[in-house]
Amino acid sequence: MNTNEIKIGSQNVFLDLGFSSQEAENLRIRSELIDRITTLIETQNWTLEQSVTYLDSPIETLEALHKGKIGQFSIEQLITMLTHAGMRIRVEVLPAAA
Repeated sequence: MNTNEIKIGSQNVFLDLGFSSQEAENLRIRSELIDRITTLIETQNWTLEQSVTYLDSPIETLEALHKGKIGQFSIEQLITMLTHAGMRIRVEVLPAAA
C-alpha cells in the first residue's frame, strides 16, 4: 500500500524543493520579478516589438522570460528591465521568520 504524507509547505516553494535557503530566496526574488515583468507586458498589451523597446531587451531575452527560464536571469538584469519600463523598485529587508 502506498501512503502519501502531506506536508505543509513554507512560504518559499524553492526551499520546499530542497534548495539551500540562500538559493531558494534568490530564486523566489527572481520569480517574483519575472512575474511582475510578464504581468506588466500583459496589462499593457505590449507586442513583442513594444516589449523589446520598453524593456530595452533583445527578443531572445523576452522569449526566455516568457518560457520561465529563471536560470538565465539575474536579479540585477530583471530590475534593470523593470526600470527601463518606467517602474520604480523598492527593496525591503526583514528579519527571517523564527
